Parts: sequence; structure tokens; C-alpha cells
Amino acid sequence: MVFVVDADDDTFIGYVKQQVPVATYKHEGGGMGPPLNVASAEYSQLHDIVGFVGDDHRFRTQAWDAAITKALETPGFAYGDDRIRHDIPSQVFISSGIVRTLGWMSLPGAKHLYLDDAWRVLAQVVDRYFYLPDVVIEHCHPIAGTAEMDEGYARVNAHSMYLHDSRVFNEWVSSGRAAMDIETIRASL
Repeated sequence: MVFVVDADDDTFIGYVKQQVPVATYKHEGGGMGPPLNVASAEYSQLHDIVGFVGDDHRFRTQAWDAAITKALETPGFAYGDDRIRHDIPSQVFISSGIVRTLGWMSLPGAKHLYLDDAWRVLAQVVDRYFYLPDVVIEHCHPIAGTAEMDEGYARVNAHSMYLHDSRVFNEWVSSGRAAMDIETIRASL
């Protein structure tokens, strides 16, 4: 596990005290997309699998990591049941070879939203989409009534964020870049 923490985070020292590696980044505008790309560029070189689990996810299944590792014996994308939606991965684990081949983990240009849509598109089309319904990684989120709406949720779920990230995602698809990324993955498998 690696904490990916904004260098300006006022709770930074708390992460350091956990004695878990910390990858820091400097990012204007919020969102998890750019920090995931920074961290995955380094950690996909060191590990067979890289993943994203937000600070609002809670592991509810013992040996979840063994289940993810087993699913990714065949390179692809794996995710568990987040108790909100089953069709998109709010948390995801990706074979590092795919991340290295693409040169990114999160859709370039997207800040926070539509990242899971991009993972779904890539994984479904290359037929490497492993949903693990028995692995519960609960997404504690205001939409599910399991978290309070606070400034952080409001910022990354703002209408302007939806507009920006939906435009980035739709341009990725309509421009043919998604199709090129899919072919890149297929050629590497």
C-alpha cells in the first residue's frame, strides 16, 4: 500500500506516521486522476499489480488481496463490490503491464470523474474485466448515504468537474484515442 497525498495536505504528517510509503504530488484543481498517474508511473515498475482505493473505501472482505491477485493471474482489470454500483469500478486493480504499456493509469486530462468509465471501456472491449462480487470494498459516499457531503466531496463532484471530465472522456472516445489505447493493450497481452 502507498498513500498518494497532496504535498499541501494539512493532514500529511498523519499519513507519514502510518509507516506506509507515501508518494507526494503537487496538483492544482483537485481530483485523483493526475496523482494516480504520478504514483502508478513509479509503482507499476516495481509491482505486478497497481490499484486505486480511495480514502472513502472500506475493505469488508478478508483476503481481498488474494482474490484480486488470483483474478489478475490473467492480465486485466479487477474490482470488488462497492455496495453502490456494480457496472463500474469505483476502486480498481490493474495489471502493471497494462499501465506501463498505456503510459497511464487514469485517463489523461480527466481530474476525478469518468476515470471508472475509461477503465470499464478498456477492460470490457479487451475482455479482461473481472468483477469480484464476493470481494466487498465498500465505497462510503454521500450518494449511498454512508458519508456526509463535505467540502471535498462537493469540490470533486461539482457541476464544473462533471462538465470538464465528461468532455475529456467523450473526446477520448470520439477522437479514436480510446480505440488506439484498446489496440495497444491487445497487442501487449
